[in-house]
Amino acid sequence: MRGRRATCTQRFNLDQPGKETVQESHAEDSLTEANLFRPLLSRYDLPVIEASIRWLQLGAFLSKTEWGLRGPWVHTLTDSGRAVADAGSFPEEDRKLFYRIDPYAVFVAHQFNLDDQDLIGYLREEVLEPNGFVVLDGRAEGVEEFRHAILTKIQKARFFVCLLTQRAVLESGAFVSSVWLYQEIGAAMAYEKKPLLLVEEGIDPQYVGELQMVYEYIPFTRSNHPKVFQSVLRRLQVDLDAALIPQPKPARDTQGN
Repeated sequence: MRGRRATCTQRFNLDQPGKETVQESHAEDSLTEANLFRPLLSRYDLPVIEASIRWLQLGAFLSKTEWGLRGPWVHTLTDSGRAVADAGSFPEEDRKLFYRIDPYAVFVAHQFNLDDQDLIGYLREEVLEPNGFVVLDGRAEGVEEFRHAILTKIQKARFFVCLLTQRAVLESGAFVSSVWLYQEIGAAMAYEKKPLLLVEEGIDPQYVGELQMVYEYIPFTRSNHPKVFQSVLRRLQVDLDAALIPQPKPARDTQGN
């Protein structure tokens, strides 16, 4: 809407031949409802668009310019709306209000054992947190805590990453991962997440075969995991761009400051 002009043409005295008059009115940074909605309908459902516009109105980012008591009207950016358009993002305090799901939260499902600490540490400290993402995991105490707190974390996070590492050896010599991880994947499915599975070499294909048919998974080894895990960041960033969500602010710059 920024930089767009809406024009209203009104005709008066149509019932008085020879006395008809035409009046044009303009509103800057404005669009008619049709011109505002139509480009969005190809990407979003109508209820989502209507709810978003209502939120913008309540937040005083969007108002109406009306001509006459019952005349036509258009959607117009307020001063706050213009500031957001120029900045390319909403103020932090406002962004917290319209995201029901934290767009920068990543739930990382993993085993809590010493063998995997280097893997988890790298994913958290070298890939996700330095680039502005918040890491959540299934650390909890007791079954009730799992049922409530962990499910809440999965629901809150926009992203779900599961680190499927070796747990128990099968008769075939292949490995299976923790049953808790499969349960967390199931919870992510219930909340309509798109799980990204990082699968350690040696995991029995039977235990990821059905999953890979529905969700993306990336194989890795203990020696190549840094390169593989870096690809996770690119996937998250592409998802945010596709959803028109601003990228998170890095926790530190490239100089390490």
